[in-house]
Amino acid sequence: MSTPDAASVPAWEEGRTRWELNRHPAEVLLIGSQVAFGSVGMNGVLPMLDEARVVPLPTIVLSNLPHYPSVHAAPMSADWLAGSIRDLESLGLLDEIDSVCTGYFASPDQVEAVADTLERLVARRPDLRVLVDPTLGDADVGLYTDPAVAPALRERMLPLATGFVPNRFELGLLSGHDADAAQTDAEAAARALLGPRAEWAVISGGTVAGSTLVDLVVTREGRADLEHPLIPTTVKGTGDAFAGALLAALRRGSPVTDAVATAASAVRALLS
Repeated sequence: MSTPDAASVPAWEEGRTRWELNRHPAEVLLIGSQVAFGSVGMNGVLPMLDEARVVPLPTIVLSNLPHYPSVHAAPMSADWLAGSIRDLESLGLLDEIDSVCTGYFASPDQVEAVADTLERLVARRPDLRVLVDPTLGDADVGLYTDPAVAPALRERMLPLATGFVPNRFELGLLSGHDADAAQTDAEAAARALLGPRAEWAVISGGTVAGSTLVDLVVTREGRADLEHPLIPTTVKGTGDAFAGALLAALRRGSPVTDAVATAASAVRALLS
């Protein structure tokens, strides 16, 4: 077997051969928050994707959850995000990945910076899976990001998504209605948000008789309601872990309804 001439090997590939311990191709681009201590954001997603080569790109770095007595946070600028994505693209990584997963954004400018690149990427690679976890807030704490992030996600990210995974509170923000209205007709609210690439939406946070958790799966063809035992908890990061486990199951080839059941089971195992 002949060895490629050095002049024909891209500089980025030669650099990886010289400098990187792990030379496996990238498989998932993960964009979201990073905490030094805690199981939220990318720390919640990454353990569920342990079979994949993940490239994590932070939108913000925090010492810990803001729920603690003190926290230090450093949001990344939109320019830094855009430049970092260009760097990764120049290394050939965006042509290797099969999936993109986005979570927390600190500002609408960050959403714009990521969407600008993804628009070009999905135009070139229409089979690319894009999972959007619109990390905006929850019913018990309200919003935990800039309110302008919700319309930015709706206008820029959801049209690029293969699927998205809001809770009921986030569905209300994305649809422009309050959470109660989204709870009343979650299927209609989710279906109205399905973009041109979207195949499904998964809405979590519904309950039946206070003892059963319901994940609603909305596709273009219909809906499915998946019921699970409700485990009362105050911990944070279950949504991040769910998104990671869902993506892992989808990457293994599971249909979305089966992937939701697998992800919910994985989160219950963590809580147990």
